[in-house]
Amino acid sequence: MLEIISAILSFVGAQIIFSRTRLGEKLTPWKSVGLSILIISFSIFLFTAMGSTYYLIVIVPTIICSVMVSSRYHDYLMGLQTKRAQWKESRKGVNDSL
Repeated sequence: MLEIISAILSFVGAQIIFSRTRLGEKLTPWKSVGLSILIISFSIFLFTAMGSTYYLIVIVPTIICSVMVSSRYHDYLMGLQTKRAQWKESRKGVNDSL
């Protein structure tokens, strides 16, 4: 039960942090994937080194990293969509002047 509550709280907290603040804004989607791999690998190493049965050591960083990657990818796609709309508008203006 503690794992489920902690997973839900970490998901909601990470959503708030990465959507409301500009934390990680300078990361590209690929850099966020690489950083996530490092963080999750470290948490798995820590879990096995401690010989622990406390699964939150792996679950919480994995949830936070997945939210980080998805928010970076979302921002990347929104930026592409904005650039595409601007490109269409500039192209429309060029075609109208001809």
